[in-house]
Amino acid sequence: MSKKLLRLTEALYSQPHLISQSGFNTISQYLSNRNKFGLMNPSVNMLNDDDTPEDLDDFSVELGIGVVQVQGALTYKPVNSMCADVGCSYEDIIEQVEEMINAGVKTIVFNCDSPGGEGYGAFECADEIRKMCDEAGVYTIAYNDGCMASACYALACQCDEVVSNPAAETGSIGVLIALHNDSKMLEEMGIARSFISAGEQKIPFAADGSWKPEFIADLQNKVDTMYQSFCEHVSKYTGLAVDNIRSTQAKCFLADDALALGLVNSVMTRSAFVEYILSKQNN
Repeated sequence: MSKKLLRLTEALYSQPHLISQSGFNTISQYLSNRNKFGLMNPSVNMLNDDDTPEDLDDFSVELGIGVVQVQGALTYKPVNSMCADVGCSYEDIIEQVEEMINAGVKTIVFNCDSPGGEGYGAFECADEIRKMCDEAGVYTIAYNDGCMASACYALACQCDEVVSNPAAETGSIGVLIALHNDSKMLEEMGIARSFISAGEQKIPFAADGSWKPEFIADLQNKVDTMYQSFCEHVSKYTGLAVDNIRSTQAKCFLADDALALGLVNSVMTRSAFVEYILSKQNN
């Protein structure tokens, strides 16, 4: 029997996230089943069902190449109780990069397949990786092996190169907040909910159980602020104008379109990418 994940579920709602809509729905459904039944629902898997490509697994620090797996939903801190069902955390990624630098690698590959994740800590993580690698003289390449969306793209775009598989999707440069209001359900069940509070904005609900306009406006302001930061972050590392980034409207793009927009630098199959990495290492 697995633990319920009530803290993580609470954090999922009413907070800005850098994640695609489909990715959010997957996480939401997973947590709903986990909290309802107290165990994993085998039909809901947060990671790609395919194994990590063997050719990328063949790289090792002995070859001077490190591979960081950026897979599944991304979180600020590790969520140990979910085991492998959350791909990785920003803290873990930084730790892995630091270990690889200390081991003497010359190239770090970020193997990406993620819909994104928590907004908090994403930009800071990317900036820290860039700083560490620049200081150590380590070349970084992000490879999109399925989906490089939202927070995952925020991490990837700081790399010296961003490469996409021909069938992969890149983008979703936007911010999402989901609200969960059970007032109507409680009313239908005959349950009355009352709050005693101090401070007008302490409670987000109006008398009829709907969200207060001021609460929605405050959340929109937070979303807009993070969106501007996201666009500026991408602009800083890609050289694209902020207005051009905004014009993508948080869409995910197939490889050729992402290349034309300047979101990725090149398009390669996995085997071609491995040959490319090895050729750079030998030069």
